[in-house]
Amino acid sequence: MTRPTGRSAVTPWLVLTLIALATLAFGAVYPWAYLPLFVAATTIGVIGIAQHGVVPTLRPVLAGLALLSITVAIQLIPLPATFVNAISPSTHGVMNSYDLGFVPDSEWLRLSIDPARTRIALFALIALGIYLIGLASLLDARGLRLLPRGLALLAVPLALFAIYSRQDNNGLIYGFWEPLDGGGADQAGPFINRNHFGGWIVMSLCVMIGWLLGKIERVSRASQKRSPSIAGEIGAVFLMATAIAFGTISLFWIVSRSAITSFGAAVLVFAWFVIKRRHMGPARQMLILAALGAVLIAAASFRGIDTLARWFVDERSLLSRIDAWRDGWDVVRDFPVLGTGLNTYSPAMLLYQKRNPGFHMAQAHNDYLQLVAEGGVIVVLAAAGTVILLISAMRRTLRAASIEARGYWVRTGCAVGLMAIAFQEIAEFSLQIPANAFLFCTLAALTVTPVRSGTPAGVLPRGNIDVPEDSGGAALS
Repeated sequence: MTRPTGRSAVTPWLVLTLIALATLAFGAVYPWAYLPLFVAATTIGVIGIAQHGVVPTLRPVLAGLALLSITVAIQLIPLPATFVNAISPSTHGVMNSYDLGFVPDSEWLRLSIDPARTRIALFALIALGIYLIGLASLLDARGLRLLPRGLALLAVPLALFAIYSRQDNNGLIYGFWEPLDGGGADQAGPFINRNHFGGWIVMSLCVMIGWLLGKIERVSRASQKRSPSIAGEIGAVFLMATAIAFGTISLFWIVSRSAITSFGAAVLVFAWFVIKRRHMGPARQMLILAALGAVLIAAASFRGIDTLARWFVDERSLLSRIDAWRDGWDVVRDFPVLGTGLNTYSPAMLLYQKRNPGFHMAQAHNDYLQLVAEGGVIVVLAAAGTVILLISAMRRTLRAASIEARGYWVRTGCAVGLMAIAFQEIAEFSLQIPANAFLFCTLAALTVTPVRSGTPAGVLPRGNIDVPEDSGGAALS
């Protein structure tokens, strides 16, 4: 039985509304969309922290985010030119070539080669960091129950839209909007780039699969107790499975290799969690593993194995990325300590790009390389430390939630979604799309949402066996 927490029922619906609006607004890639999104995210986070404080497991993460923000802010502070020339000797030459208003003999220099772009990135970092911390304080079991279902309701029409937009593509988003960076031939749904839709749908699918596995475990427990509500539970399983099928078909239909590969990796991780989950039982575990494999095979067959094979063996995209990474590494060599400034890869490429003629590589197509180029060793170390602290908080929460059914699997699905998008970022930049970054932080907050219902004081779950029951005999969920 979930105990009342005093947390608002409005929060999940507000979050879902923001996810929908940001996604439908071309992924919120334009200032008129991402600035209101970041303001709304900050507001939610501040309300959560003010009303309920910071979740104890997230206090180290908050400290890490603060340190990371400080390291980025240093890139914006005017520093003595002698100091900048000592730690970043290439900054002076790049600024002299890039900024027409640059004064070569100035006594003060900023480390960022484009402070305006770095200020936007810092605002996004602070806003989404506050949102992650505060949302975890606002959510409860109700949020874990509603958010995956809401994502499913949004994912199905978006999946159908993505399929349609790949089949009947006139180069215009929604049939009328021409992207400012030229052409929409690579669109999928409301996203200008099909790979970015791929990142969005992969994260959403992982949350939905987590919810479905939790529901299956609940149905299993209810059938053992011969609960009268089992028919409704089976209906919910069928509806979510249908939504997952639509989402998976759309993923294969857009033929995003990075997204398909990351989802395949996610399915393998889900299989590992299912095998470890002792509540499932061997027969049910085998059935779930077979179903996951069947969904992948069916979606691939629906798109056409030959079509996918031809696309996957085409080396042109991979070779162009390798060339882009080589150009990016040139930036890293010249700006090793504090980088060119967060969000300045595009202007840096005006001077450093030597390959991929005819294209401006505004992104590195590898977010890890881009972070090193823009942030240098200092920012990368702060970011890596924050990620490690967040992973630690997730592991602690998942261990505490292992006595639950739905709560455990929804959190697990969110964690797998985060791993999947992190895998995609090796060859993409989906998380630079504000709507995807917002969804990413939402999944992170769901993963670390505290287990507020529960075990008797001082009792810790061991080995994921014996599930406690409430006074009415119902298993915790």
